[in-house]
Amino acid sequence: MENADKIHQQLAVRPFRPFWIHTKAGTQIRVGKPEWYWEPEGGHGEFVVFDTRGYSFLNYRDVTSMIIVEVPPPPPATNGEATT
Repeated sequence: MENADKIHQQLAVRPFRPFWIHTKAGTQIRVGKPEWYWEPEGGHGEFVVFDTRGYSFLNYRDVTSMIIVEVPPPPPATNGEATT
């Protein structure tokens, strides 16, 4: 289960960076916090992603190979220096 491995690897990254899961149906689901992801034991590939609007119930078979990690914003400028 390549998609499951990718999701589990991204959930383990510290500091955590939010990421998007894209499904075969074209849905994009944001995992904003590691606590928002839940996989029941013995769930046969099912998992749930919670967010501020509710939840999405998915199966790893429905996930495309695209998992997009959000790029963190640049650090704030210090001493009047601009960042690029």
